[in-house]
Amino acid sequence: TSPATIAGNQVWLPGWLEAINNSKTDLFLKIGPGDFLVHHAIALGLHVTALILVKGALDARGSKLMPDKKDFGYSFPCDGPGRGGTCDISAWDAFYLAMFWMLNTIGWVTFYWHWKHMTIWGGNPGQFDESSNYIMGWLRDYLWLNSSPLINGYNPFGMNNLSVWSWMFLFGHLIWATGFMFLISWRGYWQELIETLVWAHERTPLANLIRWRDKPVALSIVQARLVGLAHFAV
Repeated sequence: TSPATIAGNQVWLPGWLEAINNSKTDLFLKIGPGDFLVHHAIALGLHVTALILVKGALDARGSKLMPDKKDFGYSFPCDGPGRGGTCDISAWDAFYLAMFWMLNTIGWVTFYWHWKHMTIWGGNPGQFDESSNYIMGWLRDYLWLNSSPLINGYNPFGMNNLSVWSWMFLFGHLIWATGFMFLISWRGYWQELIETLVWAHERTPLANLIRWRDKPVALSIVQARLVGLAHFAV
């Protein structure tokens, strides 16, 4: 009944102080299959980002695919089929792709946090639990269900001072989609990633009992597109 308690209840949620001090109350949010999937997706993004940076550092001067890489400088284009496909293997490409994966991971974290908290504060946490464990749930119940202000920003009836942000959102997606044109040639990039994993595998106790004696070969354009399709579909 102190003034601080009364003021706190008015500013924040009623009964928050009692909930904190109640030993029977669990202050941690319950997690379900959707949280499990998102946590693993975030872990995937963090690990791939770190692996690309490690690969870029270890292979900056040369690799099995291109031993004389240092002679080509910080950034260079594909060196043609004579190298077996040396796309995206310069130190600059490693930095660029690491930034791409970092932004990818930040996007996943932002979407997850936003939808989770919208359902919690909206009093319907079950929606996230039921819809977040499959892709269509994210597209339908999160993106599409909450996109009415964005859609109305494109028509005369919904035009307001936020419409310009709706158009900027659409333009940003156009830039994002166009940017994938520069990622199609993930050929040498994936090959060097595999070589980095093999290198780490051969220096890991117990795991190095099983060795990969074959040499990775650069992917063809068709194979690279298949890998990219499977990658982003998953």
